[in-house]
Amino acid sequence: MRILLVEDEAITALALASALQAMGYQISPPVATGEKALASLALDPVDVVLMDISLAGSLNGIETARKMMQAGHRDIIFITGYSCGLLYDSARALDPVAIFTKPVKPADLKAAIDGAVLPPPPCNGCSRP
Repeated sequence: MRILLVEDEAITALALASALQAMGYQISPPVATGEKALASLALDPVDVVLMDISLAGSLNGIETARKMMQAGHRDIIFITGYSCGLLYDSARALDPVAIFTKPVKPADLKAAIDGAVLPPPPCNGCSRP
């Protein structure tokens, strides 16, 4: 599984990339701006995007995610320093896979990533389609 990490704090990006690699994921080179994230996704398709809400550059994480979703990429997980407020509410409105407040527990992040791309288990006789 390949992941794009969009984070403008270098130390946080390094720590997250290291944790994700230790979990067995492949990481595209982390980027710090929405513009670079969009360019990276166009050149190097990934399975999941981990997106900070606040980014350097002219696009914040919410605007960048919106553009990615309009292009058909739905598996976005937000990571933020905010646990409430307008930015948090705007992120929730996009219906991402998950939103985590920093610091993120690696086990929680792994569960969200795996849940984003793995098909649901068979229902073994249940009535769901």
